[in-house]
Amino acid sequence: MLPNSATQISSATKLTNSIVSKLNFAFFCLLFFSLLSPESTFAANPFPRYPVIDNNVQFWEKIYSRYSTSQAVVHDSKNLGIIYEVIPIISHLIPGSSKINKPILKGIKKKYSRILTQLAKGVKPRSEDEKRVAALFAKASSKRLKEAADSVRIQIGQKDRFLEGVIRSGAYIAKIKTIFRKKGLPEDLAYLPHVESSFNLNAYSKFGASGIWQFTRSTGRQFLTINYEIDERQDPILASHASAKFLKKNHQLLGSWPLALTAYNYGTSGMLRAKKAHLRYEKIFTRYNQGHFKFASRNFYSEFLAAVKVAKKLEKDPSLKLRKPVRKLHFTLPAYIAVQDISKHFNVSVDTIKKHNPALRRPVLRGKKYIPKGYRLRLPYSSQYKKLVAEIPNHIYHKRQKPTKFYRVRQGDTAGKIARVHHVSLKSLRNSNNLDSNAAIFVGQNLRIPDRYVSRKIESPGSISQVRQKVTVRNTTRASTGKDLNNIPLLTEGKKHRPAWKSIQKARSVVLGELGVFNVSKKNNITQGTITVQPQESLELLADWLKISASSLRKLNNFSDTRQLHPDEKMIIALVNISTKKFEEKRFDFHLETEEDFFNAYKIVGVSTYTVKNGDTVWDICRKKFDLPLWLLKKYNTNLDFSRLRSSQQLTIPVVKAI
Repeated sequence: MLPNSATQISSATKLTNSIVSKLNFAFFCLLFFSLLSPESTFAANPFPRYPVIDNNVQFWEKIYSRYSTSQAVVHDSKNLGIIYEVIPIISHLIPGSSKINKPILKGIKKKYSRILTQLAKGVKPRSEDEKRVAALFAKASSKRLKEAADSVRIQIGQKDRFLEGVIRSGAYIAKIKTIFRKKGLPEDLAYLPHVESSFNLNAYSKFGASGIWQFTRSTGRQFLTINYEIDERQDPILASHASAKFLKKNHQLLGSWPLALTAYNYGTSGMLRAKKAHLRYEKIFTRYNQGHFKFASRNFYSEFLAAVKVAKKLEKDPSLKLRKPVRKLHFTLPAYIAVQDISKHFNVSVDTIKKHNPALRRPVLRGKKYIPKGYRLRLPYSSQYKKLVAEIPNHIYHKRQKPTKFYRVRQGDTAGKIARVHHVSLKSLRNSNNLDSNAAIFVGQNLRIPDRYVSRKIESPGSISQVRQKVTVRNTTRASTGKDLNNIPLLTEGKKHRPAWKSIQKARSVVLGELGVFNVSKKNNITQGTITVQPQESLELLADWLKISASSLRKLNNFSDTRQLHPDEKMIIALVNISTKKFEEKRFDFHLETEEDFFNAYKIVGVSTYTVKNGDTVWDICRKKFDLPLWLLKKYNTNLDFSRLRSSQQLTIPVVKAI
């Protein structure tokens, strides 16, 4: 039966009221969300691509997918949408390419700076290049043109490197995504190593960042084991677990992934200051200009977005064969063991052990140290190896780690003499301390003494082979000048006609300054000593070696909570929970580790001099002017007090090249 008209009208009224009510609610929601910050509207997407960074993202997409390392992109660093020219350069794979490219790049940069300066002065463009640049800044003010003249930048393409990185990533990317997913984090974070290292396991920066995630020691030590035997930054899986923890911590503190990722480059405390000043990522990107928040930090999030897009596209390319994950056998060591004994027991080469255990450092692989107790060793998976794990004989295990023995060079010592006194071969002494073939050493230098060797053949003092190795110890107490290379090892007599820097290129000896503890005495039943602070040392690091709290170390020296250590200053340490010898051993290992890592990635190809100017700081000289770690500058200027730089002082600057 059909409803009557009254019923129809009542139903229609109810329907109309319902629709109006829903429309009002929808309008209210729209109004509410429109009042929220722009960042809130991107909540559904953890990695928003804001309009303000679109030019930057597009620029990095081109760098990763269009331009190779044989191309240099000349662009404006303020507006990455402005590209002046793309020029061909010599590939980095060709020896000597940097020397050829350097003047070319310098010249092209000057060319565009000059054009922009002229345009800023109102000079009409005449040449085709000038007209082209003028068109890029058609409505720009004189002020903007002047700014652009100072903002010409050159970026080397990365297409070939990025492609290699995507191929390498195939062995790890699925596992890394799983790690992040289990931590409740976005899987796309697994693509961050494309920006940091192109998934190069051996990536190492001049300032000590290591591995595919480029952890520095200070940050890495919060989540990973880093010492003279193990560096877990080198292990892509272990480092990925650490990166997940670090990024999650950043996100909890900063509240968004654009900020958390930028903090990965700039530092968490720095981004907290930036957020306090400008609240949102977009405003930080456009307005923040404090401290070291420069081009790299400002572009880091844009690079990440570009890397994710380009990598995912390449992964779908059927013609590209990515590396595949390798199945491995894992077992935890119940005690210390020599890598050579593992090699013998499993009949597997040390190189294979190294390949599957990238966290094991060179001292372990060379037998200077044992593989530590509790280490989770990996081998190629096989049923035979699985059976052999249970059959490892107890007698090849050791209760303790091999101790570090070292000797401080005195006046009159030679490498050969030291080797004889400690009953070791000269070759093993050289290898243990990265000495060159001339075995150049210094007064005050700490030398690591390797394990004794068994040999019936002992060279006589007058043998030809020893004469060739014998060098005169040079005293480092002479006044330091640029001309004498600040006592860096020179060639032995009879070869002085060769350029001095060629010997420096070979010299990798450890010249670490005063690492010993002096003025050791008891005060209030506590053994105390004094040390000279070295580059890269911090209160937290020293406290860790001493097995005491950083706060107690601060209190002992009357340091404030914000006080930072400076190289060359004196400070008191408490030797309560560790012996003087053990402390010196830990300290020596740390600095030797720093040098070994650096010289595995870089070599010294020459020296230059620099005259200190008013306003210079050690930080500016190292980071901005010469892109060098402080410890290396210190090594070449051993007698300078970096806490008291003076105008007109002469510094010796090592010229560094990647190997």
